[in-house]
Amino acid sequence: MSVTNTNTNWGLIARIFHWGILAAIVVQIPLGFWMVDVYEAYAETYGDDTWVMRTSRLHHTLGFLVLLAVALRFSWRQMNQVPEFPSALSRAQKILARTNHALLYVLLIVYPLSGWASLSAYEGEFPIFFFGLDAMPRVAPQAAADDFFNYEFFAVIHRWCWRVGAVLLGLHVAAAVWHQFILRDGTLRRMWSGK
Repeated sequence: MSVTNTNTNWGLIARIFHWGILAAIVVQIPLGFWMVDVYEAYAETYGDDTWVMRTSRLHHTLGFLVLLAVALRFSWRQMNQVPEFPSALSRAQKILARTNHALLYVLLIVYPLSGWASLSAYEGEFPIFFFGLDAMPRVAPQAAADDFFNYEFFAVIHRWCWRVGAVLLGLHVAAAVWHQFILRDGTLRRMWSGK
């Protein structure tokens, strides 16, 4: 089992990044919705903020970890060869696959950055968490609600990311299923086991 990629197979490091980032996203999306529900419930009473802080700490931390993992994965990809597509794929299918992969990379960078930017632009005092730290630096200046680049500007981008991501990920999964059960060309197997 190779740690690095080969001409035909994905190496162990690339596969760990692939499945690890997917696992983080599978947790992060529902966690984000839960966090919003907790915020809304808190805004009705302004009582105990324990769950606001807990869900925020988890969501923020996981977002930073996804951003870090994507940066490392992209760097690793630049240093390794990329296995060739199955020979049975047409030129159009290869272009579609490359386009989807590129858009997924862009999304996986924009998604956490837009969340970080929305927290940064928030005009109130709310911590930006990373594990035990609660004072992560801001990537956008704080802005009043009537400013153009305010919290809501970045929050809208953040919300659209999961919608666009659902489509891109759906296409990615559909292609993997098509390769596995229709073409039977081993594409999914080589991303799972490296063989």
